Amino acid sequence: MTAKILMIAPGDAGAPIVEALAAAHRQAAIDALLLPRGERDERRYRELVKAVAPPAQQQGIAVLIEGEPGHVRTLGADGLHLTAPSDSDLRDAVAALHPQFMIGVGGIESRHAAMTAGELGADYILFGPLSGRISEHQRELARWWAETMEIPSVLSDPDAGRDSVDAESCEFIGLRLPTGGAPE
Repeated sequence: MTAKILMIAPGDAGAPIVEALAAAHRQAAIDALLLPRGERDERRYRELVKAVAPPAQQQGIAVLIEGEPGHVRTLGADGLHLTAPSDSDLRDAVAALHPQFMIGVGGIESRHAAMTAGELGADYILFGPLSGRISEHQRELARWWAETMEIPSVLSDPDAGRDSVDAESCEFIGLRLPTGGAPE
C-alpha cells in the first residue's frame, strides 16, 4: 500500500488509545490521527485531546481535531477537521489557522462540494465516513479527486483492513484505530 495512513480514533475512545496508537504505529507508519469529538461534551473532549496529542506528536503523528478553530492552538493540535462545513465556516477556519495548521474537510458528497472546499483552502478532502463502510459513490469521488486534483485525497474506509483496502490512487487512507493496537 503506497497511501499514507490517517488513523481515525473511535468516537467513544478514551485516553487508553495512546497505547493502541503506539502499537499500531509499530506495525505500520501512521502519518496522522483524527480524534472525532463523538458524543463527548467539551470538557471530556479537551481532556482527551490533551492526553493523546503530545504522545502522538512525539511519535511524529499529526493530530487533527474537530471543533472550533481556536481549539487547535489551545489544545496543541496540528490541525482541524471539519465535516460538511458551510463555506463561511471553512473560510473562517482558513483565516484563523493557515498557514500554520492543517484544515481538512469531510462529509463531501459531490464533485462541486469537493471543488468548493479545495478552492476555499482545505489542505485535504476526506471522502467516506469517520466510522462504518465507505459507499461506492464516495469511493468514486475519492478516485476522481485523486486523479484530477492536487489537493490530497483521503479515502476513509474505517471498517476496511490495512492489507485489504484499496486506496484508489488517493494520497491517504483513513482507517479505524483498532482497540487491539495494529491497523486491521
